[in-house]
Amino acid sequence: MVFSRHPDVLYPKVWHKFTIQRGSSSVTLRVQDLTEDLFEPAVQMLLAYFTRDEPPCRCVDINKYPSAVAELEKLWRKTLKDKLSLACVEDKEGGQLVGVNVLTVVSKEDKDEEFHTEDKVWASLFGAVDFVSRAVDVYQHYGVDQYLTAYGLVVPPSWRGCKIGKEILLARIPLCKALGIKATVTVFTASASQAVAMKAGFEVIYQISYEELAKKGFIFPNIEKDTKYSKLMGLAID
Repeated sequence: MVFSRHPDVLYPKVWHKFTIQRGSSSVTLRVQDLTEDLFEPAVQMLLAYFTRDEPPCRCVDINKYPSAVAELEKLWRKTLKDKLSLACVEDKEGGQLVGVNVLTVVSKEDKDEEFHTEDKVWASLFGAVDFVSRAVDVYQHYGVDQYLTAYGLVVPPSWRGCKIGKEILLARIPLCKALGIKATVTVFTASASQAVAMKAGFEVIYQISYEELAKKGFIFPNIEKDTKYSKLMGLAID
């Protein structure tokens, strides 16, 4: 069955607060449910920076292929409706949006449909993620029937270097506990995000080099200059 957030789980809710040093100022941020008023700013942030900077997107130059971008945007918009995604904002009235993590829960009972698309660029991008995510039986690995997963994490360039990505990942822990979810698992496609995930306590469940992925038809030109592997990484929630 498709997972839905239980009405007893307060929405919206702040899951995590932390303070960073930005220049000469201390700034307090909060990670909260991504509410409907933030849907459009979140999507626009993802379209501006995720498509430009996420290594596979960058290496296939996705922004030159409107149909592939449209497929990615459609996935984001559909997933945001699950009301499980997270937003990082300044902890003040009208605070700026400084990070987004698009999240959903997948269940063992979900209908397992093989990924297929006529769009060649989208087939390479999402097909590679789908391949890596299926490389391990996550349900068996963590002894669960469902887990929290993600379709994108982004922090704007002006806020990078403040460990915001790590804090957003850590906010998944109280979110999962409230939802009754015992694991969170994500395909991390960039060496930078993989390092952040390790710092947040994630383990590598499976990895494959982009060289090997290319042999399977998932080709991302020159990606190995800064990222050698695509990694399936997870965190058990106590």
